[in-house]
Amino acid sequence: MRSKRALTTGLVASTLVLAGCSASDEGPASGLPADAVVSYAYHDSSVPPPYHRSESLTVTEGQAHLVIDSYGEILADERVPTPAEVWDTLGSTLPSVQGLEAQDEDEGCTGGTGMDLVVARGDETLVELRPLFCGGSNEELQAPITAWIAPARDLFPPTDELAPEGE
Repeated sequence: MRSKRALTTGLVASTLVLAGCSASDEGPASGLPADAVVSYAYHDSSVPPPYHRSESLTVTEGQAHLVIDSYGEILADERVPTPAEVWDTLGSTLPSVQGLEAQDEDEGCTGGTGMDLVVARGDETLVELRPLFCGGSNEELQAPITAWIAPARDLFPPTDELAPEGE
């Protein structure tokens, strides 16, 4: 009886040790590694400076940093901690942007907007999208990219509050 109990205890302990090792090797359950960096940018169209607003958002597991500018003039520069639930949401929904592909512009286009979305872990790029939106090109990408980054962008007030037009 003792040998069965000792064997069972040993198997349970071994299983727990192995499970603990494999969980740490796989990375976080969220789908985004703890050392990942999310870089998102929105490039506004060419309009007069009082109305032009471009954004750059960098998100790590610990911090989100938003910069709003108008042709290089910084209008807002904000940092907040990244809540665990936001990081987890970005990780669990990452597949929704991983399969997207931007179409290159065949011809130049004036007045369009653009986005950049890069998710990287060290030298490994998990997502890289740089769509331009002009004349109807890539418009199917705008909604999924915007929806994916929304949990992080929503950590900050809207652009019109942080950098009102006309200022």
